[in-house]
Amino acid sequence: MKNPYLILIVISASMMFFYGKIDIENAPFNEIPDIQNYRQMAIASPGFDTTVSRNFGYRILLPYMAGLMPFSIDTGFHIMTIVMSLSVPLILFIFLRAYGLKDDTSLYLSILFIAGRHTFGFPAWYFYDVHDLLTHAIIPLFFLALKKNDFIIMSILLTVGVMNRETVLFLVPPALFYYLIMLKDMQKGIRMIMSVLPAVIMFVALRFLIVTESGADSGLAYSLGKVRFNDSNKILDPVTYYRMIDTFIPLTLIPLVFFKTTINFLKYNTHFLLFVVIYVLSSFLAGDTQRLIVPVFPVFFLLLGQIFEKISFKRTDQKIILFTACILSIPNHLIFRFTLPNRDWKVILSFFTMTFVTAYFYKLKKERTGVLDSNSDI
Repeated sequence: MKNPYLILIVISASMMFFYGKIDIENAPFNEIPDIQNYRQMAIASPGFDTTVSRNFGYRILLPYMAGLMPFSIDTGFHIMTIVMSLSVPLILFIFLRAYGLKDDTSLYLSILFIAGRHTFGFPAWYFYDVHDLLTHAIIPLFFLALKKNDFIIMSILLTVGVMNRETVLFLVPPALFYYLIMLKDMQKGIRMIMSVLPAVIMFVALRFLIVTESGADSGLAYSLGKVRFNDSNKILDPVTYYRMIDTFIPLTLIPLVFFKTTINFLKYNTHFLLFVVIYVLSSFLAGDTQRLIVPVFPVFFLLLGQIFEKISFKRTDQKIILFTACILSIPNHLIFRFTLPNRDWKVILSFFTMTFVTAYFYKLKKERTGVLDSNSDI
């Protein structure tokens, strides 16, 4: 492998062109609250717009930067999205290598990430939510720092992260669990707690200093006033669970095919399991289920990598088949440069590609083991 970084940059740039970008001037996208609020925040930079919603008003980092750029607000957001879209696959590649995967496996999985409708495509297309991409960069960087016990880097990432999106604090419980429960290292656990303090101070300070929704009130209790389980009863809605599966289509069910490998992975990496559980539960707090679950992608692709290396999934024809299935899973009826006629087409295509990929890996497992017992992986 001569230059995996150049390969990822070229593929990322090519796929960004394929995905296109959101048409924010026309319906239905011109009425999206995210765009309206972040645009108002950028226009007010270096000050603060007091009319934006509490759901957005404290995520000041990137709107502030967009407003300070010598371009139009829209151009500023798009430039940041391009930079972050080129960066995240590189960071994922480094993360996967650091956690023990081979270079070829790490590169291939990073390419599959780029070919993911929700992992890469949606945030690259929807450039006003560039804070998603920054979160996607921070999470694997945090786990790299965790592996190296670099508390200063973890502290910086968390502090920057809370200015971007408060959910970055979901990283704290897995980190504490790692040090206090898995390693039983009280000294490192205390250092971890100390490294979180700057982020907590920033989190609280933003909510005391910034007034939103033209309210006369401010403070932590006021800022959290809208944090509640979604009013649409997502827990009881079957569509919620379809969207969870849809997050990593067509790769979603591969870990279930290799059930024993998955269980062993999660037993050995219990902090990753806690991390996944927290983000899955958080998806019930808002409407964008896939977007709220995508941040678990470093763990998901690391697990896939261990499965791939265990079954020697490395033949060129195998890789082409899986990559093709990922590309076929991308089209959507509303978003991206090329759209499908309606939602039914998207659902049917997604179901077909996921079923094919799941059956394909089940066949690979059967060929290598001659056993159909899901508890007896290779």
